[in-house]
Amino acid sequence: MLEVHRTHRAKILNHGQVDHSLDRHGWSASKLWNVANYHSREVWEETGEIPDHGDLIRL
Repeated sequence: MLEVHRTHRAKILNHGQVDHSLDRHGWSASKLWNVANYHSREVWEETGEIPDHGDLIRL
C-alpha cells in the first residue's frame, strides 16, 4: 500500500490566543507517540516483528 505524506507550513499570527491550545495538543501528541512506541517495543521483543498500522490503531 502506497501512502503519501504531505507537510504543510503555516504562520501563526495570533499566537497569544492559541498558545495554550497548541501546547495541549503537543502534549497529547507526545503521549500518543509514547504509547505507540512502548507497544511497538513490547511486540517487537515478544514476536520479533514490528506491529503494523492495524495493531497500533487497536490500542
